[in-house]
Parts: sequence; C-alpha cells; structure tokens
Amino acid sequence: MPSLSTVLTPPQEARDLRIEHFDGAAVAADLEPWVTAYERVYADSLDLDDHCDPPISDRLLRHSARPGFALVAAMDGDEVAGFLYGYTLPTDSLWWEGLISDLGPEFTCEYPGRTVGMCEVLVSAAWRRSRIAHVLFEAFVAERHEERAAGFVAADNDVMLATYAKYGFEVVGRMEPYEGWRPHVAIVRQLTRA
Repeated sequence: MPSLSTVLTPPQEARDLRIEHFDGAAVAADLEPWVTAYERVYADSLDLDDHCDPPISDRLLRHSARPGFALVAAMDGDEVAGFLYGYTLPTDSLWWEGLISDLGPEFTCEYPGRTVGMCEVLVSAAWRRSRIAHVLFEAFVAERHEERAAGFVAADNDVMLATYAKYGFEVVGRMEPYEGWRPHVAIVRQLTRA
C-alpha cells in the first residue's frame, strides 16, 4: 500500500490538511519531501548531532526497511505540514541499549508485537499550536497493533515532554539514542485495547 488518505475530523485550525499514511516502500522511493520538511523544521539546529548524525535521509532509509514501518503525514497541498514515523521493534532490538532506568530487564525484553518505536515527529512552524502533532499521533496509533508505543525526547525539551504526558506517555528512563546526542528521556504509553 503506497499511501492511503485518511479522513479525520481535524481541529478547527487544521481543516485544510490531509492526513496520509505511507508504507516503507513509498517513503524509500522518495525521501525528498520528508528530508526537506525535517531540514526546514530543524534549520536552526542542524549543527547539533541530534539532527545530523546520522543524517535524517540515512535514518529514514534504514528505518523504512524495517517490519511494521509506517509514516503518517499532514499535507498542506503538496507541502508537508508535519509527519510521524515508526516501526515495530524486533525481538533483537537495540532500542533500549544504554537505558538508565529502575525498571527490570523484563521491561526492555521485546517479543513479537510488543512495542512500536516512534522515531520522529515534527510539525512545521506554520502549523505549530494547531494540534497537528496530536492528530498525527492518533492517526498513527489507530493503525498499530502493538501493546505499547515508545519514543525518545531530548531531556531539555520541556514542551514535547509536556505534550507527550498529555498523550498518556510516562517517562521510563534516560539514554543517549545515538553516540554524541544530547541526553534523552525514554517515554512509553500502553496501547493495548480492550
């Protein structure tokens, strides 16, 4: 499935946006819109290791090949207003490697269908404070079958930590996702549906 349009009832400010779902093959076939959106959002901080090492194009290409990969985008005409992507963590995942936490080893043990790792969520400056991130998150998790969602947020990004707390995420520890990156907080939210 290269892409599917989803009809949602977006917040008042976002009525002109389309929410679209992309699989790994569609993303890998054309990285340009996602890389351009990323570079636009992080234009003032591309010199930080968190945003350039490894480059977003490399991360996207590698992640798009993983089982369970999905990208949900908010489109403003042909322009990307925001996107969120992630994939199902495999049983031999290195996702939790280096996690500093009081939780036991059973917390980081992956089994089939346990965790979807959310790798990136961003919203362009023109659409901030319009609840687009929330619409993207809900559209993303509505299609997931894993028990929980996990992500990393820079430890000093109080705005995103507060936002994720509103979405039901809990802080479970600290880590450095890639060598040289700023300290990040690991967050998790249960997704299991009744």
